[in-house]
Amino acid sequence: ITFPFKRYQIQPVRRADRPQKGRYREFYQCDADVVGSDSLLNEVELMQIVDTVFTRFGIRVCIKINNRKVLSGIAEIIGEIVDITVAIDKLDKIGLDNVNAELKEKGISDEAIAKLQPIILLSGSNEEKLATLKEVLAVSETGLKGVEESEFILSTLKNLGLKNEIELDLTLARGLNYYTGAIFEVKALDVQIGSITGGGRYDNLTGVFGMAGVSGVGISFG
Repeated sequence: ITFPFKRYQIQPVRRADRPQKGRYREFYQCDADVVGSDSLLNEVELMQIVDTVFTRFGIRVCIKINNRKVLSGIAEIIGEIVDITVAIDKLDKIGLDNVNAELKEKGISDEAIAKLQPIILLSGSNEEKLATLKEVLAVSETGLKGVEESEFILSTLKNLGLKNEIELDLTLARGLNYYTGAIFEVKALDVQIGSITGGGRYDNLTGVFGMAGVSGVGISFG
């Protein structure tokens, strides 16, 4: 194989988790991956693929992006592993005071909750969100690296003029033990349905198969 190795496949796959409505044991999936390169241009290209596919299907989507390093940086700053994604996700439903009360019930200190406020209330354009994160994560090298990666991907895509909206979304977590950098999820805008595409960068996955140190990034269309 010549690296970077790019490939896509469409085939039946099987999942290990409990089958439920809309989540079958066996289903068809389309995967696209780039292995053997840590260039962020691979993330950019995959998002172009997502944008092109749904534009051709005539399906309006929002492409959501986050970064595992940003979430690690938040945990580092607070000094406690907090499921921040759950907290932000509940903001619309139960309001800020109740979110803070829930965090306190989980044993998180007042100081940590105070530090979390700008992140829980993160809003505005992608640029404004990135600016806030730079301030909050100023002392976290890992966190700032995640912000820098997100900034490159978002600014490059902005210059390329995607047809669909792309949004920095801190509630996006995906399988965190699996991904190490950028993470993606795609939501359809005109119908109530879960994620229709997802993926991210995995730096350590090939180690499971006996080839350590090979970075990859991929997406799956459900």
